[in-house]
Amino acid sequence: MSFEAYLGFTGPTATVYLSGDLTDARVPTLRTLLDQAVQRPLNRLVVRMYDLDSISASGVRCLAFAQQHLPAGVEIVLDGPSEDIRQVLHSSGFDQAVTVVHETLTFTGEAV
Repeated sequence: MSFEAYLGFTGPTATVYLSGDLTDARVPTLRTLLDQAVQRPLNRLVVRMYDLDSISASGVRCLAFAQQHLPAGVEIVLDGPSEDIRQVLHSSGFDQAVTVVHETLTFTGEAV
């Protein structure tokens, strides 16, 4: 499967959207986006993983490297990793250094 990634900003939050298979060959793409994100003043870096099918160990190292370059207090949130990806994160210990969110809360009611 192919890999797609893009970066967006909302105020002091950067969001990296990932889909497909993050192989070693695709890590430079992620690295470029993370380098762009850490250049701005942030209070949170969100990595959306709902559509990510797999992540290589070098992909996890890339996320850890980005964390090391963020100012103290900037939160990293991994949003929606699959069970397989959570196992990779756990094996590396990276899940202990970030916030892992399994479900995103959405509003389904009517606006008043």
